[in-house]
Amino acid sequence: MSAIINGPVKASKWPLAALLALCLWLPAAGVWAQTETNPAGAGPAGAGPGAAGTRAGEAKARRIISLYAADTEILLRLGARDSLVGISRQETYGGPETEGWERPPEFSIHDDAEKFMAAEADYVLLRPMHLSAASALFDTLEKTGIKLWVRQCTEAKDLYAFWQELGELVGRGEEAKSMIAEFGKKIEELAYRGDQAKPEARPGVFLESIHEEIKTFTAESIPIWLLTLAGGRNVAVDAEPTRPGQIVANYGPERLLEKADQIDVFISQEGPMNKVDTAAILGRQIYSVMPAFKNGRVYRVPEELISRPSPSLIEGLILLKETIHPAQINPTQTGPKRP
Repeated sequence: MSAIINGPVKASKWPLAALLALCLWLPAAGVWAQTETNPAGAGPAGAGPGAAGTRAGEAKARRIISLYAADTEILLRLGARDSLVGISRQETYGGPETEGWERPPEFSIHDDAEKFMAAEADYVLLRPMHLSAASALFDTLEKTGIKLWVRQCTEAKDLYAFWQELGELVGRGEEAKSMIAEFGKKIEELAYRGDQAKPEARPGVFLESIHEEIKTFTAESIPIWLLTLAGGRNVAVDAEPTRPGQIVANYGPERLLEKADQIDVFISQEGPMNKVDTAAILGRQIYSVMPAFKNGRVYRVPEELISRPSPSLIEGLILLKETIHPAQINPTQTGPKRP
């Protein structure tokens, strides 16, 4: 596991202690999203805005089609792989839970309803973006009795509740609690400890989400939270979401150049959201004035390790920490390897 090639992170409003405290709060927590048959506000009493669907735990899903790789990874880690009768085409997780696993058929929003129905699924797990892009498909599936679990977890404060709810959905709530506790312990062990009294002394980092449009992430997003834990200072703390509810944020050349002298480390996520190569990053002339470019501190990191709300964020934290503070890494603390 290593950064590829050669915006600083402002401390999140959700410090490490607050996040870890969620472990005690989780059983009552949940993350909901609107579905076609359950409009916003029609969810269970006490649910958050846009509550919808069946509250986790009321029914246990036994046959699942997962259209999001993070959901698939979580189910595998919870020991629920036998519940998966369909997965997405973007699966990358290859941990020990996949050993000997015969991967089920792949599905996408471009498949017809008959393929989904033939799998005899109880639930289809998807994100709101899937629902918006293929509303007719999912409307048809709901009419046949297939339930939709539509969720989006983008902020660190919702991470543990998201895992717990998914665990409850498949009858593995206790396993989810154990996974959360183990993750919290690892995060506590790995979090950067230097400069705690002077966060402004940390290296300034710009985390690029989409290269072509010079976009970054919002201050409360999971990638920025992770970058903060890794010991970075978010230069683009003033970034606003492209659209309400999104974590991708417009930034643009003018604002970036205003803060160019603060950018000690430049990191670009690499994956489906940002298919950019090293040459394109290094070739953008306006970036050349940044200390990061002058000092050869330009990197790409896998999107799957910093943007997906899964336990693989541990690997992302290790990688970011190695990237931002290479001198602080204990050579014996290698962490998990990328599959």
